[in-house]
Amino acid sequence: MGIYGKIAGMTAMCMLTGILWGNPVTVCAEEVYRMRDGVLPREQENYTVLTEALGEYEVCEGDSLWRISEKLLGDGAQYTQLVKQNADVIGNPDLIYPQMCLQVARDVYVKKRTGVNGIRTPEYRFGTQEGAQFGILECGEAFANCAMFGNDVSDVICLIRDKEPQGEKALADWDKTQRTIQSYVQKNFARQISDLTFHEYEAADGQKLYLFSYCYKVDGRPYGYDGSMKFYVCEGVCQTDHIQAEFTGFDIEEGVQDIVLYMLASFEELAENGRDECSVNGYNIQIAPCASWAVSGIHNSFAWIEQYLESMFSEISQLSENSAEKKPARERILDR
Repeated sequence: MGIYGKIAGMTAMCMLTGILWGNPVTVCAEEVYRMRDGVLPREQENYTVLTEALGEYEVCEGDSLWRISEKLLGDGAQYTQLVKQNADVIGNPDLIYPQMCLQVARDVYVKKRTGVNGIRTPEYRFGTQEGAQFGILECGEAFANCAMFGNDVSDVICLIRDKEPQGEKALADWDKTQRTIQSYVQKNFARQISDLTFHEYEAADGQKLYLFSYCYKVDGRPYGYDGSMKFYVCEGVCQTDHIQAEFTGFDIEEGVQDIVLYMLASFEELAENGRDECSVNGYNIQIAPCASWAVSGIHNSFAWIEQYLESMFSEISQLSENSAEKKPARERILDR
């Protein structure tokens, strides 16, 4: 599968160049799926525009809207967005003063789904990475029967189910959900997980997309080598009138967040034949382990990733142990 093959390729290169696993090689996601801060007017019809709320900013002594925009949005010329977002407090863009509170948001552009790649059922459709295979992803006790994978793509497991009150409640109070997730990670995964970040986007039609991403570190000592390896993980959730879709992407390379956002932004419920109701539970999409946790209504990606990666590394180690060619433990794992 995708991750398995990438580990083999990357570690072979590491052996040749003498790079330790503590310094993983990273590359950007494929250009077509990369989130953009702006596109040319003639290209905008090919992109979905999403707005991300960045919170409140208190004006400091010496600030200007250009400087604030440069600091928070990455481009001073985007100060017009700040003016538009704060029309109730900014009467003159040249006159802002210390302790003035501004609401800050940014527009991002995500490539729209094309007709040549994606999944479609009578109830919904969404875009997938070009070249991705669809099927079952499993290792040990970790299992997902609706997954995308391949040699040159990120692995993504999908959970698509009927929208339920628990999920609606978790997303309705996203700030509280963030705090709950942060507390859970600190208590259960403090050594493995770092760089936990949250995002909330809104499309022009009011559709909201929720993401959290993190780095998961695998300790190599239980598998016979010194060092660790980092995986980039992103969980994304969205809801339509009747459906909740969740995508958990993971890769040894950076950029998986853009892939998950692309899939979320392209997800849509299909109201075919004038149906007033829609159920997708009949497809029997399953993920295991489905560990319970404090955020009822959202898949516990932390427990799933832990189980999947531990099973994968254990399997690699055991296969190497049983091979006819005997090598040091660390080298056996790297050669896989």
